[in-house]
Amino acid sequence: MPATKLLSDYLLLAPAAPLLLALLAFILRYRRPHTAMTLATLAFLALWVVSTPAFSARLGLILAGLQAEAEAGIAPRAIVVLGGGRARNPLTGAERLSATSLERAHAGALLARREAKPVLTSGGTVFAGEEAAESVMMADALRLMGVEPRWQEGCSRTTAENAVNSAELLKHADIQEIYLVTHWWHMPRAQSVFRRAGLKVVPAPVGGADEVHRQLAQPVMWLPSPSALYRSQTYWRELLGMAWYRLRPLAARTTPC
Repeated sequence: MPATKLLSDYLLLAPAAPLLLALLAFILRYRRPHTAMTLATLAFLALWVVSTPAFSARLGLILAGLQAEAEAGIAPRAIVVLGGGRARNPLTGAERLSATSLERAHAGALLARREAKPVLTSGGTVFAGEEAAESVMMADALRLMGVEPRWQEGCSRTTAENAVNSAELLKHADIQEIYLVTHWWHMPRAQSVFRRAGLKVVPAPVGGADEVHRQLAQPVMWLPSPSALYRSQTYWRELLGMAWYRLRPLAARTTPC
């Protein structure tokens, strides 16, 4: 796993970041009790706030405001569907696509049938021991939905690598114009790096910012919930990723896939 992915997906997000702060408070409880109490209070408040619908919805509104419009005059010639993770069946141990990946595959299949464009699935392996690239698993899912993917890009571990590696595959087919299929909250970061990789992008997002407005309509906005914490993690990771990608050049995966 890339070190940047470890930071962005775990250490800089709740609950890990507040819990690390609480651990530091525990270590300092005898040597610096006042500092420890301050850190423990901050950790408690941080974990509470990021677990509320009010906070997650605020992050979602920021992401919604970053949605970029499609460039005018683009006629897409292919569809790129990005992987969104996998899960393991606790009973059989077999790997399967996550709900996020399945939603993207379904949206890609609907778009492919409507537009009659060839499909590229993109996503590799991140953790050691994973059985197959996400692109292969998504291609299998698309076939079950009646769509035969033309390309499978199975080396990427990050969105930046999705972009560079997909652009390289499509270049051999003389294709620069694409529909990009991913979730709406992932689209700002994905569209930005795909454009930087030289592709002209028409966004085809899964879902929309209306999800955020439904969250804002909840009656209890400041009580923590697991779903709000998950959304905060998702949205905050995207904002961190966008900031990080602005600071570094795009690069393909350098290790064998």
